[in-house]
Amino acid sequence: MNEIKIVSTKKELVYRVPESFDEMTRKQFILTVEQIINAAAGNEADNYYSAMAGIEKKSWNKLHFFQRYSIKRLFDFISVPEISKQLLPDIEINSQQFIGYQPGFSNTTWQEFIFADQYIMTGKYREAAACLYRPQRTDYTGETDRRIPFTIYGTNSRMQHFNNIPEAELFAFVLNYKALRKRNLEEKYPFVFPSAKPESNLDDNTEEPLTVGERSRTNNFSWIGIHRDLMGDRFYDETKFYELNVHVILNRLNTVIKDNCKTRNS
Repeated sequence: MNEIKIVSTKKELVYRVPESFDEMTRKQFILTVEQIINAAAGNEADNYYSAMAGIEKKSWNKLHFFQRYSIKRLFDFISVPEISKQLLPDIEINSQQFIGYQPGFSNTTWQEFIFADQYIMTGKYREAAACLYRPQRTDYTGETDRRIPFTIYGTNSRMQHFNNIPEAELFAFVLNYKALRKRNLEEKYPFVFPSAKPESNLDDNTEEPLTVGERSRTNNFSWIGIHRDLMGDRFYDETKFYELNVHVILNRLNTVIKDNCKTRNS
């Protein structure tokens, strides 16, 4: 945390402000997202900085221009979001609370991931949030995922709530999700999440269909298609596949793609 000291003739006031996204509270994260949205529209709010520092507006207005400028510079980091924590652990809509996923996706099943991530890639952010944020189990004891199990039917039902999610919270969800996805999935499974984007859906050298990793670079990528390829003839095990943790499946995919790349290049 950064420390701000404001000294007047009568007293010294000390304020603490976050030095990174990970040091923000949920409330500060939402305020920051609102600031990012406003800045993008050319309407940056000056009271953002006083609110983040906990400085009363009257006191903020009395500060010298250079003092306000110096405090503002402490928040330059928000222009390049780097997040490793779940800063939006829950979402409340219409007085109903919905619990989110763990930052490392440790409580995310393969099924909920492929639906949520596909929604994210197609810009259906409310649907993605409805996948990953669910009501708490009525019989929750601390021994299982806190959320009710994922079903696509439940997601559709929750849309009556998530259609009303405030814009700032929706953007906060997307910002947080993409940062955690990059940190905990993309960087961990580089063969599943390659960065380059070739224009063709065929390998230039072999003229054979692309591998799973290569197809994920194309615009017509589908997690459902990957899921079906993964199951092959074992369609009767679909429920078991769906219930596995996302890391189990992605780790296997990453290994298979890596081995295939070695074979093709040997």
